[in-house]
Amino acid sequence: MGSPASASSTVLDVAAMLQNNGQSTGMTLAAVDRLNNGLDISTTLIPSWQSLILTDSGDDTGAAQAVPVSPTAVNIARVAAVMRVVDTAEDGPVGLDEVRRALHEAASLPVSHPALFTLACAGGAGALAVIFGADNPTVVLLAALTGAIGGMLRRVAGHWGAGPLGQAFLAATVSGFVGALAMNAHLGAGSALVALCAVLILVPGPHILNGALDLLSARIGLGMCRIGWAAVILVGIGVGLLLGVQLGGAPFPHLGTGMKTPLPGDVIAAGVAAACYAVYFSMPYRFILWPVAAGMLAHAGHWVALSVWHCGPATAALIACLIVGAALAPVSHALRIPFAGIGFASVVSLVPGSYVLATVDGVVGLVGDPAPQLLATTASSAATAVAIIAAMAAGLAIPIHVRDVVVNRRRR
Repeated sequence: MGSPASASSTVLDVAAMLQNNGQSTGMTLAAVDRLNNGLDISTTLIPSWQSLILTDSGDDTGAAQAVPVSPTAVNIARVAAVMRVVDTAEDGPVGLDEVRRALHEAASLPVSHPALFTLACAGGAGALAVIFGADNPTVVLLAALTGAIGGMLRRVAGHWGAGPLGQAFLAATVSGFVGALAMNAHLGAGSALVALCAVLILVPGPHILNGALDLLSARIGLGMCRIGWAAVILVGIGVGLLLGVQLGGAPFPHLGTGMKTPLPGDVIAAGVAAACYAVYFSMPYRFILWPVAAGMLAHAGHWVALSVWHCGPATAALIACLIVGAALAPVSHALRIPFAGIGFASVVSLVPGSYVLATVDGVVGLVGDPAPQLLATTASSAATAVAIIAAMAAGLAIPIHVRDVVVNRRRR
């Protein structure tokens, strides 16, 4: 079984692996509880943004161990590999060597293959263009091409040591430049989608959702750090897009009004987008069906809420995300995979990226020309973005929060 100190160190390494690869804090804490049971130790995990602290509840000396963490990545394959051995510890003893072997295997799992990642970036951007009402096949193809170029640049930049912020900024800049060329080519009202859809696939949705879950569980510090990191990425994306379109000699792209995709096309494109996001998060292929099915169901509900019930965008997003949350909360628990990853993959196209980017553009414009009309437009874009993001976070987080409460009561 190994010494208690060695077992505690291994538990801390498991928690760090989960935290660094997108697992929610609640599921990470649950994993520590299961390992305590399987390894016959008693420890308590104290999570934060920069480090994890593990205290030995059965040690009168009050000894504690700490490990630095950087929860900025999402790799569902690594999480799933670790959670398999964690699950065996829930019902009985587990060997320390078995846990260490699972950790080693998880750490060796790579991210999605560059070619597959690039293809997914193309598919995701093209699918979003269809969802947002692109009526010109050339626009869809250019959006897909721009997404592919951004995906290749992100992998190359990551290989040379660039972090998530640098990768997002570079991809957004190139997307803005290509999008500016498309707008200058006068491809129709939907030409702005070439730039917008290629940058919307950069939105750090899992960090927003994990942050919302932490806030709902009163882990205020960690939740605010997660959302703050997501906000930094969003600003980097907006600045990169603004720089790119200026280099291309075009105005900042805005999503037009009145563009609506028929229900069948919307649902199919939503499934494609969900599958592509699963690839971004290195999800094991056997799990991809879940976010695809949930995404298609959610988009059907979103389309009905907008077109039939005439709901506002925030209300429609709330309805769609409640559908996804209710459908995937038990799935994420049963399969032990990060809800933030599969949940966001299902509703990615609902993220109000165009409003967020328009807000960034407006703020930049206000520096040089604080006109009342620009101020009103910027405030409207910001309010709409906040309302939709809050509705999405609530719709996804509330079912998973309810599930965690029920599971914890049953465990006690």
